[in-house]
Amino acid sequence: MEDPRAKVETYLEQNKIPQLFEAITAELLFFKPDAPREHIVKYLENVKVSGTTTLINDQDLETMFGMFDITKRGMVTSDQATRALQVILGPSADLADVGVKSGAKLSRDEFVKVMADALTRASPYRQE
Repeated sequence: MEDPRAKVETYLEQNKIPQLFEAITAELLFFKPDAPREHIVKYLENVKVSGTTTLINDQDLETMFGMFDITKRGMVTSDQATRALQVILGPSADLADVGVKSGAKLSRDEFVKVMADALTRASPYRQE
């Protein structure tokens, strides 16, 4: 017999429920609407049509790159980039999911691209 807790965790993970709740919370904290319930309804209607979006943009990712490029050589390792992704998405996040090989070196542009790809991929209910 399957453990009920494991069954619930699998369900939540498969349906990206925690990520959806995090996205809703981030949306509310970012916009601070006067009518939060109505804002959530509109947000979910938009999610149904176009998926969720991340509040982190390319400029934010470039700033993050600078924080991890402590030697100012214009490169970070895939391990550093994965740690950056884990700061945003949690400890299970892995850039290998978007094709970054362990031990690879990433330039600023490569870092921004793979991080943006990973964030898009992790967005709940995105359109395929």
